[in-house]
Order: sequence, then C-alpha cells, then structure tokens
Amino acid sequence: MKVIQLTDIHLTQKMEHQLFDTNPYNNFDTACKEIYRIKSVTEIDLIVVSGDIANDGDIDAYRYFFKKMESLHIPYITIAGNHDLKNNIDTVIAEIKPEYNINSCEYYDKDWYITYVDTVVNGEDYGFITKYNLTKLEKRIILNNNFNTAIFMHHHALPVGTPLVDSCMLENADDLLTLCKKYKVKFIGCGHAHTSRIWHQNDMTISVAPAVSFQWFSGTDTVKTTTGFGFKIIDFSEDISVTSCIY
Repeated sequence: MKVIQLTDIHLTQKMEHQLFDTNPYNNFDTACKEIYRIKSVTEIDLIVVSGDIANDGDIDAYRYFFKKMESLHIPYITIAGNHDLKNNIDTVIAEIKPEYNINSCEYYDKDWYITYVDTVVNGEDYGFITKYNLTKLEKRIILNNNFNTAIFMHHHALPVGTPLVDSCMLENADDLLTLCKKYKVKFIGCGHAHTSRIWHQNDMTISVAPAVSFQWFSGTDTVKTTTGFGFKIIDFSEDISVTSCIY
C-alpha cells in the first residue's frame, strides 16, 4: 500500500497573495500534477492531508482544495491544522459533497489500519491531545489490533531542531508515544514543522513531511524560509519506506 502525505498547504484568501515570496496555489497545483504523474506509473492507494490546508480558514480556499483533490480520483483523509477552521471545512464538505474524501478519517488495507488524532488547540499554535481524544485513539487501536497501525496528525511529536517550530510542537507528545509503544504502532506521520525529518524507534517510524507551501530554514529561531516544497510517499510494505519528493 502506498500513501502520499500532503501537509501545510496554506492556501491564502486570494489566489494572488504570497507567503514569503511563494504562491501556495502554484505549489499546490504543482504537487497535484506530480501526484497525477506518479499515479500513472505506480498505484497510490490513499492521500493523507495533515493540516493547515488554508492559511486563514477561508471558505474559498477550502472550495479550491476539495475540487483539486477530487480531480485526482484518489481516496483522501483531511485533517485540520492550527490554521484551519473546522466549521468552514465542514461547510464546504456539506456543500460540495466530495466523493473521494473519507469522512470517517479511517482507512483499511488488508494489512494496515490508517487513522488520525486531533492535536489542535483552538487559537494556539502548539498542539495538545486531550484525554478524551487520546482515549478514543486507544479504543480504535485496540479494536483494530489485528492490523498494523499508522497514525497521522498535524503537530510534530519530536523536535526537528528548528526552535521556531519546536517551541509550538505537540506538548504532550510523551503521552502519545507511550501509547503507541504500548500497542506497537508502526508509523506516526506529522506535519506543522515545514521541514522533512524521519526517526526510527525500535519498530516504529516517525516521519514529518515537508510543507507544500514553504520550508523553514533549518535551525532558525526567527522567521526565515528556504526554497523548495514537497510531500512524502510512504510505502507500507513489510519494511516501511518513506520518500521525500522536493521541488
């Protein structure tokens, strides 16, 4: 099973607006074209979009996003980030009724169970998983313990070495990691950090995908960006393979 993870698209209120000299719509369009090309040479089973779809939660940005995602004809899971407005996402879903969006945010393959956990704290940049959401996640993992489990979320669970974003990562990451180790979760996929990282802890892979919009300069503690954008392809075979596609 192959999964593409898109994250931190940051579509602006107006298509001509730029973020740090980058047009997020152009980057998103290029990413979608690349996904379509990749789909022509290898099977892509699922796309996971791990948050910050819109920069300001704008309704028209979500309309653009869902129409573009539908054009790929690939099932996808949509996760909200700290820049998103969940009510506006739900409004557009109700309006457009996208065919390929997986409302349950759960996906099954013959060997794998894909799910997500909400890390967003309203009005805050940092992430936190409430006790209620952590308990729900645990119940879903137990219920599907005959599958290998992969969890996606917005905020990164391990520091990437860039103080600007590590200051607002997942605050109770230890609670999540303890839970994942207990139930032998195989994969955690994150966004938020606007950089690409990967760690291997025993049999668990933890991966942060590059942003579709822009990347933070590695190690910076001030607002400083670098060129390039992209996404990750995760091959959930017996040995998990993660490829960063940077443009």
